[in-house]
Amino acid sequence: MPTANPTTPNLWPKYSSRLSGAWKCISFEQRHAQTHDLLTKPHGDTPLGRVLISPQGFLSAHVANPQRLAQPLPSGKAWQTGGDAEVAHVARGLSMYCGYMEVYEDEAGLWWRTKVEVSSDPARMGGYEVRRVELIQEGGREVMVLRPERDMVLEDGTKARGELKWVRFE
Repeated sequence: MPTANPTTPNLWPKYSSRLSGAWKCISFEQRHAQTHDLLTKPHGDTPLGRVLISPQGFLSAHVANPQRLAQPLPSGKAWQTGGDAEVAHVARGLSMYCGYMEVYEDEAGLWWRTKVEVSSDPARMGGYEVRRVELIQEGGREVMVLRPERDMVLEDGTKARGELKWVRFE
């Protein structure tokens, strides 16, 4: 995977027209880190996610587990007045961050890193989110495939690699 400290120039100007816009998540899979076998679709067959990328390279990413977003909360209360446990259940199904991104190429292809300014996970703030990026044609449309740099560890301890597919909707 790419390094968080690239030694090559930022290629955002070269790729901005292909990457900027509004993207909708159509697939979120976790694959075994070594074999690449499909392990799980953590947000089901219809993941809920949006990525907005400005022409200047500001990225805002939001992913939610749709199964955790039932309204009202199980108690019947609104989000603001719900109990800690049921609000935490919903909140743990949300992942959001934003910041300016830079784009790079290496021997394996295209990747970007985003300097996180605001995040639903305080541990990410001030750090970098790094994604391998692939633009492919699938079903007659351009699809952006993002693979996070860091493996995820599933509940059973298995290391999984995320793969998210996005289509432009604006």
